[in-house]
Amino acid sequence: MFSTPQNSNCAHSAVLNIDENECLQRILEDLHYYRETFRAYSNPELTKSVVRSIDELMQNCFSVSAMENSPAKVSMDHQKSFQERLQLCKVLKGFNLRTITINRVFNYILSK
Repeated sequence: MFSTPQNSNCAHSAVLNIDENECLQRILEDLHYYRETFRAYSNPELTKSVVRSIDELMQNCFSVSAMENSPAKVSMDHQKSFQERLQLCKVLKGFNLRTITINRVFNYILSK
């Protein structure tokens, strides 16, 4: 169990002043980036699971079609090598962490 020290400023930092529209715009930009990055891998498993989930999230939460406002395609040189798989692993880990942040932002906005 955690407790806040009495003379700490942490107790007062619970109020966040965030620009919801800007925050949501950044989330949407990140989703577009990850969608295009995963599509560039041309991996059917990624397309069926991850890319489709990103598309559904963008459509349901942002009312954006999958092709709408799509940035330039991410260029990838894929050779099915260990280095490529390692890079994909890093991108997936980054996406995993970003989805945690996105989830927290949505929960914060919905709780207001």
